[in-house]
Amino acid sequence: MKNSIRILVVLSVISLLLLSLSCEKQKADELPGDPVPINTEPYQKEVIRAANEFAFDLFRPLLVEAKGTENIMISPYSVTSALSMLLNGASGETFNSVRAALRMDDKTLSEINETYLKLMTEMVPVDKRVIMEIANSVWIEKRLIVKQPFITALQTWYKAEARDIDVSDPNAVDRVNNWIAEKTHDKITDMLDQLDPDLAMLLINAIYFNGKWRHQFDKSETYNEDFYVTPSNLKNVPMMHQKENFCYIETPEASIIELPYGQGNYSMVIALPAETISTGELAAALTPDLWQQWMDDLSVGPKEVNVTMPKFKYRYKRLLNADLTNLGMGIIFSDLADFSNISDQSLMVTRVLHETFIETDEEGTEAAAATVVEVCLTSVTPVNEMNLNRPFLYFIRETSTGTIVFLGRVGDPTVG
Repeated sequence: MKNSIRILVVLSVISLLLLSLSCEKQKADELPGDPVPINTEPYQKEVIRAANEFAFDLFRPLLVEAKGTENIMISPYSVTSALSMLLNGASGETFNSVRAALRMDDKTLSEINETYLKLMTEMVPVDKRVIMEIANSVWIEKRLIVKQPFITALQTWYKAEARDIDVSDPNAVDRVNNWIAEKTHDKITDMLDQLDPDLAMLLINAIYFNGKWRHQFDKSETYNEDFYVTPSNLKNVPMMHQKENFCYIETPEASIIELPYGQGNYSMVIALPAETISTGELAAALTPDLWQQWMDDLSVGPKEVNVTMPKFKYRYKRLLNADLTNLGMGIIFSDLADFSNISDQSLMVTRVLHETFIETDEEGTEAAAATVVEVCLTSVTPVNEMNLNRPFLYFIRETSTGTIVFLGRVGDPTVG
């Protein structure tokens, strides 16, 4: 009898396990095998194209300036998200300058806001095999008298968390850094080193990405091989290998391959310049039209490719003030800035900080980014002082009726 019960229990456990595996397989089978289209309106396509143009224009000078073979990485989506939030508080010439610098000078604020809400809402869940997380926040210092429509706009269009901050609080920097660390899964942990004493507001965007290759590299096929940092400077690094069908094209300026993650809604496009062209020269030639041409050519279909690719991991941090000024946004860093849609108090941007992280290996890519726009008071109301170091009068009254209940003078505080 006992043996029969044991057999029944074992069979029940096996049945449950098989049922569970069957359900998991069914769920996996139900997931899309190809990219799921995110439908956008014509004006939203134009906003995205403008954001890509801004990305190329921001990236090119960084390559020119880079020392030697410095690794560089920016998140255009993070930067433009944070600056689009700022745009909601700008007015007059400041509004026009920021919008033009973002390459969106023919778009209305409503069109820009609606596009970023669309992207934030639909890019996050589109691929169940890829983790994509986007977070925005606005931090209001206690001295700033902020206009509620500005906060409402950020909450509505950017799903921004509204938080209070006290610049005199010694834990304020840690609070902000902890928020960024949480939203980036601890990939960006020390974004801020300090806060400006005249701080009025922080606008922050944070992004986290974790995608597994659709076609993962076999770890047993990773070997140490030479990587030519320059023609005369070789480094021995882990190089991954695989032969697979990928979208691949060759142009006079570069060989270009697209490595998909998950179901293909996200991918890594890699452009290897021709041997006679540097990465800086390739970036200098990159325009939205050329980029679209690459994308159109890649979409023709996959072909078998032998891929050799290094594993890499690094982080990049930069103060973007000068870069944004060069793109035409300098007014936001001056006393001429008009952020009257945020507050009637005088404000200017003091810093735009950007930090990124990436790690790519045989399984896929993990990446994160954060952008912080620091807005400060330009004409801080002076703190009035009243030093009661000589005789004074005092009155104690009931305020609703004006009745004076007590009245006195302090001539010598030491006399009891």
